[in-house]
Amino acid sequence: MDTDRKRQLKQLGKAEVIRQSAEIHAALKAANPCAPGEEGWSKNYKAGTLREKWLQKRLPLLHRARLEKLFVVVPNGSAGWRPTVGGYVQCLTCGSASPTIVPHRFFYWAKCECGNISWRIVGPWRRVSVQHPEQTFPVKLIGKG
Repeated sequence: MDTDRKRQLKQLGKAEVIRQSAEIHAALKAANPCAPGEEGWSKNYKAGTLREKWLQKRLPLLHRARLEKLFVVVPNGSAGWRPTVGGYVQCLTCGSASPTIVPHRFFYWAKCECGNISWRIVGPWRRVSVQHPEQTFPVKLIGKG
């Protein structure tokens, strides 16, 4: 590899880091609009972390209206379903967010607004159905304050 190509790749890497940093900064600003040190910042931060703890404990399927009210949605990698505890995927058709794994519950019956993702759990019987997997995208949910 010649020096010009190395220099070009280094510039591309720096540009990608700047782009990702700007995305993260914008998401955090949307979650807590107050600047650090302002009067409402700590109250907003606490409300956001309480929402994230609630999300980790309950793992609900969130429809678009509730999702936009309570959380900031940030893409988390490439398209596809990766089952992880606390992980979420968003249906690109209706905008609902579904957990990738539901903990052991005796009864859980939920589906996204368009019906693309549906969970059916009764006792030991579990079934998740995804009609169009290409219409799902992994996301990270940041609690709004």
